[in-house]
Amino acid sequence: MAINPYSIFEKAEKKRGQSKFLEAIPLYIEARKLSSTDKELKAGCAFALGDTYRMVGEFTKAGNCYIEAHSLVLDLNDATRAHDALVGLGLSLRATGDFREAISIFNEALKGYTKLKDKEGIAFTLWARAGALRIKGDLKGAIAGFKEAKQMFVRLKDKSGIGYCLTGLGGASRVAQKPKDSLKYYKEANKAFVAMKDTFGIAYSYCGIANSMRMQEDFKGSLGYFKKARTNYKKIGDKVSYAYTLWGEGSAFLMLGRKEEALKDFKEAKVLFRQTKDKRGLVYCQLTIGQIEFAKNPAKGVKTLASAHARARELKLAVELKYAKTLLAAAEKAPAALPMNLA
Repeated sequence: MAINPYSIFEKAEKKRGQSKFLEAIPLYIEARKLSSTDKELKAGCAFALGDTYRMVGEFTKAGNCYIEAHSLVLDLNDATRAHDALVGLGLSLRATGDFREAISIFNEALKGYTKLKDKEGIAFTLWARAGALRIKGDLKGAIAGFKEAKQMFVRLKDKSGIGYCLTGLGGASRVAQKPKDSLKYYKEANKAFVAMKDTFGIAYSYCGIANSMRMQEDFKGSLGYFKKARTNYKKIGDKVSYAYTLWGEGSAFLMLGRKEEALKDFKEAKVLFRQTKDKRGLVYCQLTIGQIEFAKNPAKGVKTLASAHARARELKLAVELKYAKTLLAAAEKAPAALPMNLA
């Protein structure tokens, strides 16, 4: 009896819906292998694999799947899904710090969705572009973008879209030095995700709540939420989000003077950022590791911070470049340590 690839695809979809991404991936691969000349199923598998790989931090694989999906849906004359594939590719690029290329792709997709009068596509792309603007350091643009996307998702009655716009606003507000606003947005998002039973969203909002508390100097309180986020991300298999959670937790440890625990977190995060090719995450690790090194060996610490400065400048990461400049300026005054609580 022939195996039905559609039933395998449905099993994979069920796993993905439960945030069991690592279990879903091999099922999608099997369904794609058995799809033969069925371009529709092949395209469905390519899209799903792109989304699922992205959720576990395999961004190069995700990007390749979106490129495959784009080619397949063009053959099927499906303009809407061709734009969907481009947005997926943009998200994969955004995740590794290639925000300039991502913004260009999002702008192109927005034109296409506007022409097609696809409101869902416009709202999702506005959200995606706002996240890329945040990485660029254009915080005003990011906050405006998330608010515009949220308004559209409200009109579309898309609860998930609203939730992820709230987390976007939480993150951008924190970096914009508005931790109280950040905490409010993340708590609102958490409430929405708990109601939807969205495991990833719950973990994401826990991490956001923890970082907002850390920025308000409630370091001990933040550790409880970092622990909750870590537990959920480990269950999901999301390497990048887990890495950023380790980095945030390490930053709280650093501010509490628990340097050995901080260094352990930063080193583990660094390994994961390398694996997922997250350039921005690696700069953050250099900045915090440099602070710890400076206390023991000022020359070594300054070298690490200078390396972070050069990399942030090369990648045009405005926020991280500002942090590197501030730390290097403080190092010139030669204090005993550089306890800077980075957003």
